[in-house]
Amino acid sequence: MTALAEAADPKAIVEQYHRAFYGGEDPSAGNTGSVRPYLADDLSFSGPGGAFSTADAYLRAADHARRAAKGVVTHAVVANGPDVCVFYDLLIDHPVGAVPIAEWYRLDGDKIAAIRSILDTAPLTAGAGTAGEQQGETAIDPVCHMRVPKAAAVATRDHRGTTYYFCSQGCAEAFDVEPQQYLDS
Repeated sequence: MTALAEAADPKAIVEQYHRAFYGGEDPSAGNTGSVRPYLADDLSFSGPGGAFSTADAYLRAADHARRAAKGVVTHAVVANGPDVCVFYDLLIDHPVGAVPIAEWYRLDGDKIAAIRSILDTAPLTAGAGTAGEQQGETAIDPVCHMRVPKAAAVATRDHRGTTYYFCSQGCAEAFDVEPQQYLDS
C-alpha cells in the first residue's frame, strides 16, 4: 500500500505531499515515491508566479522553488473538510533568507485538485526600484512566469538570439536543461 493510499484524510494527504515536495524528491518522476501521485491530472494552480491548469505544468514551473529550498518551517496546518491551509516559511538561498507562504489546497477524493499560493515576492526583487523599472523594463521568467525587473534579474540566458531573465538561479538552471519545454508552455 502506498503512502497516498494510507493517508486517511485531506490534512494527512497535504502534509505528506508537502514533505515529499520539499524533501528533495524529483516531482516529475513517475514512481510512487514522487509527489505526482498526490496531484489530480487537471490540477488548478494560482500564485504570484502564474497560473497552471495541469499537474505536470505546475510541477515543471514549481521545480525551481523545490530545488531552491534549504528547508521549511511549518507553522500551522488547518483542515476543514476537503480544504487544507498550510502556513510556512520557505528557507531559501537568497539574501532574504525566508519567505512566508500561505497555501490553500482543495482535495477531490485523495487527490489535490487545486492549490492557491500566497506570498509577497517584493523582498525577492528588493533593490529593483530603478528608473528603468519605473519605465516598465520587466520581463516574464519563462520557467515560473514571475515578472522580473530586468535590472534585478538573478540570471539571464541568451537563447536563439533572445535574452531571457530569471527570478532565481534555479529557474535559469531549469531553463538550461530544456529551454524549449518552457518556451512552448
